[in-house]
Amino acid sequence: MKRFHYILFALCALLWGCNPQKAVEESPVQHIIYSKGYVDFQMKQLETPVKVMFLSDTHFTVEDERGKPYYDYAKRMGGSAVEPENYGISNGREEALKRSLERAKQDSVGLVILGGDMINFPSAASVDSLLKIMNGSGLDWAYISGNHDWHYEGEPGQATEQREKWEHSVLKPLYQGANPLCYARTVQGINFLFIDDSTNEITEEQLAFLQEEIKKGMPIVLSMHIPVYLPGQNIDYGCGNPDWNKAHDIYYEIERRAPWPAEGHTSTTYRFRDIVVNEPLIIGIFAGHTHEEKVDFFADKIQYVAGANYNGSDVILRFQPLR
Repeated sequence: MKRFHYILFALCALLWGCNPQKAVEESPVQHIIYSKGYVDFQMKQLETPVKVMFLSDTHFTVEDERGKPYYDYAKRMGGSAVEPENYGISNGREEALKRSLERAKQDSVGLVILGGDMINFPSAASVDSLLKIMNGSGLDWAYISGNHDWHYEGEPGQATEQREKWEHSVLKPLYQGANPLCYARTVQGINFLFIDDSTNEITEEQLAFLQEEIKKGMPIVLSMHIPVYLPGQNIDYGCGNPDWNKAHDIYYEIERRAPWPAEGHTSTTYRFRDIVVNEPLIIGIFAGHTHEEKVDFFADKIQYVAGANYNGSDVILRFQPLR
């Protein structure tokens, strides 16, 4: 019954039939246009144009002596880069990130959003390398984690425990002082929200954060690692997916982790997903995780799922005042 309820709700939302706010609120965007490499927003109330780049899933690895204790956890994802004879030699995938950053500079992008799985596991050497690249780019940037950023395959503990451990240690500098679970950056009146759904769940803290940010009344662009569930998409669109449960978890053995819970999502995650689908102020959701580019338009908003950055994928968001 739960599965039927959420599929029915999502179908109604796509038709605007289940959106109680539609009658009293309007989207702050007039048009959203996608063309290869760009998403253009024509905004009803915007004084200054804004450009932002989103990219995800670079999956690069470089290792040094600090990685020795984690070798067994890293060898599948890290490959030859984690072998002691190759310390200091990366798998080369960060070159795609550097090319994206050059494109961002050439296009005068004001903010670069790193949407998770930038590295293959929480290697201190990989984080140091990523920080050097980003800080050396001269660009303003923001980061949220993906599931690989904090997951050592086979490391004991639940996903939430692993995420908390690594986000508050090795990964901590990437947040530049922000709360790893959720934070906001305002650029020229557009509220960019960064919410970490990399465990496939949303916490009460994150839900409350979203609700408070909505009260500010600004247009919202939401960045997460895992896309929100939309009808017809596969299990990798896992935030609020009614099929997210142990029976559909085909990855846990190879990733050497605990399987998803048999009962599926918490009610908090479903509530979060419903707000994201229905809230007129949320004009865009940008995510990664699937490694395949996908664009969906619904309810006067867009969900853009980025292809893997290691294959050269990135997208520039252009916000233009409505003339």
